[in-house]
Amino acid sequence: MAAIVHGPGPDAGRLARLLREAGRAEHDYLPEERVAGYLSRLAHGEVECLAAVDGGTLGAALLYSRFGPVHPVPGSFLRLAGLYVEEVVVTGDWRRSGWSRRLLARLREIEGARPDIYIDCDAANGASVAMMRAAGYVRVTDYDDPDRTEPPSRRRTTSVFRQPGRPARRPEPARGAVTIG
Repeated sequence: MAAIVHGPGPDAGRLARLLREAGRAEHDYLPEERVAGYLSRLAHGEVECLAAVDGGTLGAALLYSRFGPVHPVPGSFLRLAGLYVEEVVVTGDWRRSGWSRRLLARLREIEGARPDIYIDCDAANGASVAMMRAAGYVRVTDYDDPDRTEPPSRRRTTSVFRQPGRPARRPEPARGAVTIG
């Protein structure tokens, strides 16, 4: 049975092969420079990795990063903060076995209940959209994404999903105490 590990990440060569394989899938264009970028960012601690490994076989991986408040739309008051799942990749032999959902659930266990978690995918990727909904993610928005296409491919629409975190609970006041404010 495969185990999910969190830490410095799997062997860079194995992870690169997995990213390249997944990046050739119908809905997941992943150019070589992004693969190299992920490996560099992982080596520098800018991206974290959860990996599903069975013996010496790397079957699935999730790369994520933390981000602070951003304003994605000029003039907007929308502020986002939390975790961003950059990639969830599963080798062909392991697909349709629940590994993406398991990796997302493990991320929530590791990071706790508080942070919002964001993830995106090609809006036409019905399997990914269904998996995210089943994992408790809600679609936030769709946008035209020039980074998901390789000329002369068609333009693609990306869907952004969010699994809200839970705010910290306020401590209950002591019996007989008065709360001000």
